[in-house]
Amino acid sequence: MSDGTRIPESPEQQKAVWHRLRDTLRPQATWSQLIVGLLCVLLGLAIAAQLRQTDDSLEGASQQELLRLLDESGRHAAGLEVENAELDRTLESLRSGQGDDAEARTAAEERLANLEIIAGTSPAHGRGIVVSIADPASGVRASTLLGVIQELRNAGAEVIQLGTVRVVASTSITTDPSGRLLVDGTVIAAPYTVRVIGDPEVMEPALRIPGGAADSVAADGGTLAIAAEQDVEVTATVELDEPEHSEVVK
Repeated sequence: MSDGTRIPESPEQQKAVWHRLRDTLRPQATWSQLIVGLLCVLLGLAIAAQLRQTDDSLEGASQQELLRLLDESGRHAAGLEVENAELDRTLESLRSGQGDDAEARTAAEERLANLEIIAGTSPAHGRGIVVSIADPASGVRASTLLGVIQELRNAGAEVIQLGTVRVVASTSITTDPSGRLLVDGTVIAAPYTVRVIGDPEVMEPALRIPGGAADSVAADGGTLAIAAEQDVEVTATVELDEPEHSEVVK
């Protein structure tokens, strides 16, 4: 062994060397590796369970619910595209100098009118539905009535009047100590009338979805009737509070 390297002389020594080499190269599992592997497995199972729950929720939806969601999404997208196109035309007209002061004022007035309707400060009319909720046993709860309003909003209702009260974003529906229903502090008596401006072909099926608003009213002992009308008038308005601390930036 002139080069300093030791070479096993017998077959037994060679086998022993190979055994030691195999043991050295064999992967050695540690506790940290086992814990990391277990966490990976648990994470994978959690992700799979979540995906399975999402699939189950869609599979459990009725055909009417799926059609409503599809129609609502398409309608919202189409409305946003139309509004975007109108704003682009107005902006381009003003930038190019073709629009005079009268045109800019007209666009601003139209925008203001729309905002007043949304805020509830001006009356409105248009296609929609009139919902009548009978409550002979006085069992319809405030939460049930709120569910009807929420379902109408989800179905694209633009303007809502409940009884004699205009429904806006801040509207509350509660119950007083005697059990009467209050809308923004105003007592409403049965039958409860909801006047709604929007697409009747979307809103009416939305209220009648199994397990939805109509079924909730029935569970409280009431009945819900819907009538589609070509011109629903909403006369109730709200008064906005004057700003106390803020001022318009000019």
